Amino acid sequence: MSCHWDTQRLKFWLRARLLAAGAEDAQVDVSIGDLTPDLLWRKGDRVCAIEVRSAAPELGRARQLTAALKSNGCGEVLWITPPGFWTAQLPALGIDDFAPAACDYRVLGGMFSAGPAGVVSPSQSACELRDSITGWVAEQVAYGFRDEHTGGWATVTDWERHTRTQAAVIARQRQEIMNQRTALALARKATRDKTKQMLRLTHRLERAEAAAQEQADDLAQARRRIADHSRVDATLRITVAGQKAAIMHWQLISWFALLIIVTFIAAGILIR
Repeated sequence: MSCHWDTQRLKFWLRARLLAAGAEDAQVDVSIGDLTPDLLWRKGDRVCAIEVRSAAPELGRARQLTAALKSNGCGEVLWITPPGFWTAQLPALGIDDFAPAACDYRVLGGMFSAGPAGVVSPSQSACELRDSITGWVAEQVAYGFRDEHTGGWATVTDWERHTRTQAAVIARQRQEIMNQRTALALARKATRDKTKQMLRLTHRLERAEAAAQEQADDLAQARRRIADHSRVDATLRITVAGQKAAIMHWQLISWFALLIIVTFIAAGILIR
């Protein structure tokens, strides 16, 4: 019962703050389509909703309800919850106490501020919920995404600084990518040139290998011819040596026969 009373008090406090900040109309628990947001306020063409939860919201259902409210005409949806990890997953502000004295609601989560580098990050100091609501109605505070997964609320000036910083980072990264592409193109060209050179050298090497093989074949053929000539020469040498030996034998036989004849002639002369 106490939590319900604290939530209801916060709703009507928010309605009063919205009207004081310049909202043309603000209603509690009013229907829009088939949905009934906790608060619905209008200013000009803007139609915005606020959902108040005194306990941690279930992320899946909260996202579905946010999408449904936007599809029913709510341009912006704000969740007011206790602080927690879900404040980075929803367009939420986390307040530390739902029953503060004098309704001094303080925001401990969901607010971003730009650092020295110009990039927004979660604010390290608490701020008044009344200031966030006033800035939201005046379009000086807006919700945005810090990256593809997390988002938060920050002043439009901080978002502009964040956007400029991100644009500069993107431009630098684009230039780096262009430089890398240029370097890659040059490396590919050098690789193609080296490949062509290697192909030419390989072709020359193949031709040199073919010429060397031809020379090797010619040399082998010459060696075979020399070997054949050597065999023929050896055969002729053996034949000549044999013929010399035969001639020597016939000479010896001839001299022996001549000596016998001389002997017989001498013996005949002596006998006469």
